[in-house]
Amino acid sequence: MNHRRPLKNPAVKTHAQMETLVREIAGLKLDEKLLLAGMDRELRAARDRYESRLLALERLLAEKTGMARAWAKANPAAFGRRRSVDFGHGVAGFRTGPPRLKAIARCKWDRVLRSLRGLDWGTAYIRVKEEINKEQIIADVGAGKLAEGDLRQAGARVVREESFFVEPKLARVEPREVAEAA
Repeated sequence: MNHRRPLKNPAVKTHAQMETLVREIAGLKLDEKLLLAGMDRELRAARDRYESRLLALERLLAEKTGMARAWAKANPAAFGRRRSVDFGHGVAGFRTGPPRLKAIARCKWDRVLRSLRGLDWGTAYIRVKEEINKEQIIADVGAGKLAEGDLRQAGARVVREESFFVEPKLARVEPREVAEAA
């Protein structure tokens, strides 16, 4: 990678200076793309080297954990009143997860919702989320269906922010060598 010195006076005053600056930005962007491509290649290679071994370990761990679970279920006396048993190389046991709601067998959530609507106490457990349909407001202002003044009365306005960009034409930049990242 070419190490460029920072500009002493960053103010660009002429079209020619801007041309030089855009050329430098294009070069830096190309350096960035080359480094990212190299990093991606190395990461892919590392994943390829370890993936099959990790999958084999995952399968073996799942198999051995299943065997341990089967032993624990078959030997509840080993746990006594506790949820876990201490062994020389680790602890095995059961963890109780946080409570969660689950639909009963052959019952879908839409049926549960309909049932709750029909029960006197059920509506207390139905959530209704109110939110502003921002996309529709923007579309209606753009189509002239909603006036900016009316929207301002509600406390909002449609804005379009402008951002500056430099888009390098990388195909036109001369090839460059990128130094290895340290």
